[in-house]
Amino acid sequence: MTRLFDRRLIVVTGKGGVGRTTTACAIAVAAAQAGKRVCIAELAGLARVPEVFGKQGRSYAPREMAPGVDTISLSALDCMDDFGTRRLKVQALVRLVFHNRLTGAFLDAVPGLPDMQQLGKIRHLIEEPAPHDPSYDLIVLDAPATGHGLTLLDAARSLGEMTRVGPFYEETQLIVQLLTDAERTAILLVTLGEELPVNESLDLVEGLGEDRARLTAVIANQVRRRPLPPAPPWSEVRDWLRDQPELSDLADHAHQTWMAQERALSRLATAVDLPVARLPRLERVDLDGLAVLGAEVEGL
Repeated sequence: MTRLFDRRLIVVTGKGGVGRTTTACAIAVAAAQAGKRVCIAELAGLARVPEVFGKQGRSYAPREMAPGVDTISLSALDCMDDFGTRRLKVQALVRLVFHNRLTGAFLDAVPGLPDMQQLGKIRHLIEEPAPHDPSYDLIVLDAPATGHGLTLLDAARSLGEMTRVGPFYEETQLIVQLLTDAERTAILLVTLGEELPVNESLDLVEGLGEDRARLTAVIANQVRRRPLPPAPPWSEVRDWLRDQPELSDLADHAHQTWMAQERALSRLATAVDLPVARLPRLERVDLDGLAVLGAEVEGL
């Protein structure tokens, strides 16, 4: 099986608030330190990735965040311009039509079209970079929260079924081929080691049905380290601390929180039957911290 950093595209998805963007940045930093040239792609004009690296602002042009790591913020309109140049060969007409407010609103209502345009730009960066495009070994996609993340991955397939012929159809088929090729694309589901996020992740995996095979691994983010040594057993130590109730209560809370995490992650690993990488909880996520987190997924 192809190792994670030898893929061309890594799609990072998961529920809101689980740390998808930080995880995507960590993967990119670790891959760059392993010798890859990497680009982190954001969609819908978002610019959360620069904030992780202590920077601000959105850029459709690739922008360096760290050695070997660029980021790009995509929007459907920007990507439609590229599509007009590459596939339709009529950029001027595309700008005239699609930058029109009324026409743009209509096109936003076409199911899957904005997502297909952004996925198409990512495919172009991987398979058909333009002369002015940098050459990347790996694209890390900070995908939207599930379920938009799931509808995003199905956008090309759905639009292809609607069009059947023409340049849009041809592009959708190339996107589907990329996304469904396990040798080139990995899909990672990010969660937390807590009962509710784990339950939501399991519901998501169950709802995938046959598409469940598209998942490559699960990333458990912000995993707590064991707060107390395994021996002697905490039950015995608690008895020794009966005269220090405040200290005992603090330690008891930390132990119970860790035990709940371990139960949740054990249930997750059993249910998904996929590799589960654990990213430790860090007090500060700087460039070195991102490398520490990314190293935990390098062996997938």
